[in-house]
Amino acid sequence: MTEQPMIFDVNKDPYSHMSRMLFGRWKPFLLMAMIFDEGKTNFSDFIKQLPISHKVLSENLKAMEADGLIRRTVVDGTPPRTEYRLTESGLSMVPLLRAVYDAGWKDMTRKGMPIDALGEMWHGYREKDP
Repeated sequence: MTEQPMIFDVNKDPYSHMSRMLFGRWKPFLLMAMIFDEGKTNFSDFIKQLPISHKVLSENLKAMEADGLIRRTVVDGTPPRTEYRLTESGLSMVPLLRAVYDAGWKDMTRKGMPIDALGEMWHGYREKDP
């Protein structure tokens, strides 16, 4: 009897899981925008800060909520508004995101590449604008 070689299943790998959960096109920016706004923000603030459509924002927020990274709360008022907060799990991802950003910032700086000012504010490389 010949033994079958093990075959790597990328779909069952923790790198793939975290990549899907944290590194979709908009997810790191959404998480860091919440940190910048003291752990919470609302839908319209995301639209003001990021070049993202309502549909794509909504899809990303729903996925992040399903993954347990954020919590959605409807706040009473006229009109009512929706607020998004980082969960404990979402907060635990911030050091990882910061490390990835720092590595990218250092490499881009070394190569003389332009760096987005808002991202620099979110990560403490630039003073916070009002």
